[in-house]
Parts: sequence; C-alpha cells; structure tokens
Amino acid sequence: MKWKLLLVALLVLAPLSAAEDPPGPDWVPRLLSAEEAAEGFYPLFNGTDLDGWWIRGSNQKAFAAADGMLMITGEGGGDWIFTDREYENFVLRYEYKLPPEGGNSGVGIRATKEGNPAFSGMEIQVLTPGWETEWQRAGALYSTVPPAVQADNPAGEWNAVEVLCDGPRIRTIMNGQQLYDVKTTDYTEQKDWQKPLTDRAKRGHIAIQDHGGGNIAFRNIRIKPLPGGEGWERLFNGTDLTGWKVVGDATWTVLDDGILQVDGAGMTGRSELRSLHAFDNFELSLFVRPHKKEGGGGANSGVFFRGSGDAPWPRTYEAQVDNHDPRQFTGAIWDQVPASELRAMDDCWLHMHIVANGAHIQVAINGKNVVDYQSERHGQFPSGWFSLQGHDPKSIVDFRDIELKRIPAEK
Repeated sequence: MKWKLLLVALLVLAPLSAAEDPPGPDWVPRLLSAEEAAEGFYPLFNGTDLDGWWIRGSNQKAFAAADGMLMITGEGGGDWIFTDREYENFVLRYEYKLPPEGGNSGVGIRATKEGNPAFSGMEIQVLTPGWETEWQRAGALYSTVPPAVQADNPAGEWNAVEVLCDGPRIRTIMNGQQLYDVKTTDYTEQKDWQKPLTDRAKRGHIAIQDHGGGNIAFRNIRIKPLPGGEGWERLFNGTDLTGWKVVGDATWTVLDDGILQVDGAGMTGRSELRSLHAFDNFELSLFVRPHKKEGGGGANSGVFFRGSGDAPWPRTYEAQVDNHDPRQFTGAIWDQVPASELRAMDDCWLHMHIVANGAHIQVAINGKNVVDYQSERHGQFPSGWFSLQGHDPKSIVDFRDIELKRIPAEK
C-alpha cells in the first residue's frame, strides 16, 4: 500500500520537478510582428473564435471567425460587434477586405454599447472604393472628416489601417497614406441631430459594424494602449524618483524615454521601490518589460499594492511579473490566485491593468482579465502603498507609464 501512495505522490510532483516554462502566447508571427509585440501591441482578435467580443443584435451568426478572419457573414441582424474592454487612448491597427462587388461596414472607436456607435463614439468608414460623397469614403471619420486622399485598394484586396486616438487627436493612415490628423476639439458645431466630435465619448469599445451584405473580412486587429485620459494620475513622472523611495539595494535608474529600470546586480537582500502615498480603491495601469536572463530564463518582478509594514515585499497583494514560473506566472496574485493564462513574453512590453475595488481584485494582462476574485484579505489590508519589486541579482525589468485612477467610495 505504501508503494502505491509513493507512486501517486511522485506523479503529482512530477510536473513541478520538470519545471517547464508555461506555454506562452503564440501571437508572433501568427497575429502580429515581433516588432509590434516588442513595442507593446497585442491582438484584439485571436483568429480562431470571438472570445473577447460581444455581439449586439438579434442574430449571433452575423459575425463569425473563419480562417484567421473576423467575418461579417451577411446573415443580417448582427448590428455591431464590440470588444469586451473599453479603450481611451490607443493605436489601433487592422486590415479589412471587401468582396469584389464592394460593401459597407465601419470600425467604431470609443464606441458605446448603447445608441449608435458611429455618433455616440466615432466610426472609421469601410465602404466600396470611389464613393461619391467625401465624408462617406473609406477611412473617413464618418459624417464629419473626409479623407484627404482616396487610399483604399480595389474591392477584393486587403487594406491596412492605423488609427491613433490620443486625447482629442485622431489620425488615420490607410495603406501608408495619411487621411487626416485632426483634433475633436476643433469640431464643436452641431450637424443636424449629430453630436459634435468634441461632445462624443472619450472612452469606449472597439466595434465593427454589420451594415448589411456579407463576406466582409477583418484580420490582424491589434492595439497598443497609450497613457493619459480623464481621471488618471501619473505615479511616475518619467524623469526622477519623486514620490517614491528605494528600499534595499537593487539599482533603480530612470532611462531615456521615461523608462524606469530595476537592475538586481549586486543585491544582497530584498529590494523594492515604494510609493510615498497610500491608496485604497483604484485602477492601476502600467507597462512592464521583463528582460531575458543571461544563461536562460527570464526576469522576475512584481507589483505590490495595498502594502503595509516595514519589511520589503509585503505579503498583502503582489501582481506577479514572471513569464517562467510554472504555477504563478505573470498576472497571478502571488500565493493567492493563479493567472488563467500566460499573455506576456520576455523582452516585450506587456500592459498590466489592476483594479482593486473593495475586496474585488482584477488583473488584466494585455487586454484580458487573468485574475478576477473576491479577496479574503480585504479586511486586513484595505489600503496601502504600491511598490515595484527588485527580485534577484540576475533580473532586469523596465517599467513605464505608471498611472492611477481613484475609485470613489460607495455612499
């Protein structure tokens, strides 16, 4: 009987002793280039199903995933399909192709799920080439800003589009040609019943329109969030360590382009960079780039929140940064909740978004929640400071665009 128990124990422990890296995302080169991944882009469409999207309308079959494309099927009744997440400032890239006979669709930016996204948010037009009305032509900011040039390819060919939304600035490039670069604050006049651009939503979903007709295809839909936005506070100013204090002997350096780097070389104990202020309920947004280690493996770090006490590495909450831990990889709340999937790669910027609202804790990595739970520790750690972890002598990790939005207390 004892040998059977020993065999069971060995089988249970075998995966841990193997210590193989968890399978990472297969985005490169399937869904985006290595350069885009390193820059901080991530896919909105996985190429295989509609995970991460929500269809508004009576017919859920109006949109489908097929052969790496997000298709408008032509069945009708689909209305719009929206990303689950909202975005405020970003660079959006996508490709679209109309059938040979042409077609009509659109890509909503800062789109709301209520009302018409083309007018509550904004719509980048998708339409048959050579359309007569300027503000309806392909790439137009629908009904408001016409493209300066007609840059779309003939129907049946792919078109590549990049849309920059940064505060009031909206810029669209199609097939390498700039269509416009405008500010919504310059569009203040009411046009019939339509809100002026300056009064449209400042934050919303990415959406795709089913306008009737079918066989309209989209692919390689990817996004890079940008910092800033209403209600966000910068925790790191990009130039020095004002508002933070170093604990331990890791080296913290502000590099060019507002990058904060921790280098553990020479560390003799635990180290962190701790905020001077405490916070209770919040959204935290930041970019993190763990570097590969010499000799193999990747850097280890973490983002602590609601920290308390004098010891470094407070055992309150730590959002893990480690793409090689077989159990608690990037996005996990260390020693509490594992991440559902690995969505990050070494030497590439990853976007981390943490929401702590009372006991409700969420962590999103590159646009998808990997942790969502009710914490049993909230009564013990309702508020506290943030800190970034210096983990070990071989780990080098970069941080940038560290921002916080406070969540008001419920009345």
